[in-house]
Amino acid sequence: MSELAPDTREMPAGSTNGAAPKVRLLTLADLDGRTRAAQTVSKTMSAIATDLGGSEHLSTGEHQIIKRAALTGAMLEDMAARWLMGEAVDPALYATLSNAERRLLETVGLKRRARDVTPTLREYLTSGLAKPVAGPCSPQVETQE
Repeated sequence: MSELAPDTREMPAGSTNGAAPKVRLLTLADLDGRTRAAQTVSKTMSAIATDLGGSEHLSTGEHQIIKRAALTGAMLEDMAARWLMGEAVDPALYATLSNAERRLLETVGLKRRARDVTPTLREYLTSGLAKPVAGPCSPQVETQE
């Protein structure tokens, strides 16, 4: 028997009437949604859709990209947890999946947002970084010798 991809199953031999076995493709809907992995993917898909304005505003293609990004994210989380527990993890695969996830998220609208890190005047003055500077407006102190 030839090897099948992990996400497919052969249909029972008796149902093919002597023809080559048919392949039944599985979808996420075929999974038991109670597993931690399925719940993680589902929550991530929902969160990304919410970030993009809600599921009802997304195209079919955007839904597909979100699904791929969530699945990739779940695989990355699994790899990270395994590595932290001391198991060997392929760093090249981890980097490849990380880059794939980033590209998928960029495709559906992930944006880099600049954050203002300039301190307020009060924060600056109380930080100890501000030092008095002598200048033309500074009060002159006379010294006696």
